[in-house]
Amino acid sequence: MDAPTQAALAEALVRLGCPRDTAASMAAQLDKRATQLAVQSGRTHEAALAHLLQLMAQGWAAAAQPAKTTNATIQPWEKLGRTLLGDHRIFKLYSNRLRSPRTQREMEMFTLDCPDWVNIVALTPEGGVVLVEQYRQGTETVELEIPGGMMDPQDTQPVATAVRELREETGYEGQRARVIGELFANPAIMSNKVYTVLVEDCQCLHAVQWDEGEDMLTRVVPVTDLPRLVREGQIRHSVVIAALHLFALHQSQ
Repeated sequence: MDAPTQAALAEALVRLGCPRDTAASMAAQLDKRATQLAVQSGRTHEAALAHLLQLMAQGWAAAAQPAKTTNATIQPWEKLGRTLLGDHRIFKLYSNRLRSPRTQREMEMFTLDCPDWVNIVALTPEGGVVLVEQYRQGTETVELEIPGGMMDPQDTQPVATAVRELREETGYEGQRARVIGELFANPAIMSNKVYTVLVEDCQCLHAVQWDEGEDMLTRVVPVTDLPRLVREGQIRHSVVIAALHLFALHQSQ
């Protein structure tokens, strides 16, 4: 794009809402992006440029609107279709076609359907908490965590899952097992919930029953050490830290 044409584009951007002091550099960037988009989409340069200008105009118009402080709601996106891309035992990968309620544009989003999880805060009569060390494939690190696991398809209550997972992973069994919190694991891409279950008066009464993919070391530390372990980065699994926060809130009530 020659200099006069680029100057005209900069003036058009100013009329759409672009600050004048950044209009020239924005015009150069927009021209470059339009060239790329034209190649990618098979459009003419002019059509690609018009499309980008329309999107920028919508963005600036939205930014210029006064903030709504009352009766403001975020609308769910309309689901237009869903395709299963893979079933990987611990999760199913889906491609979802959705429509934005704000722009009415269709977009493709990917989500993971996972079973619900449980995290277990297991307390001993002496004031300890049962932790496990295990290797995590995602980060390729050994992590210090509280016991936990997935709910099986036949499980209807997270407490029953927690009691079973605690016994199988650590050999511990306790009393008064109950849910003290319920969170979404990662609502941006995952569909499942994670329950935090508190079990008290735990004692080691059973041999461990690990799955083929499990290898753990059980540790019992004072409950009072938990904040330090998080602060020093010895506990760094985000879902575990969320469970410990729920436990701290429960203890403060």
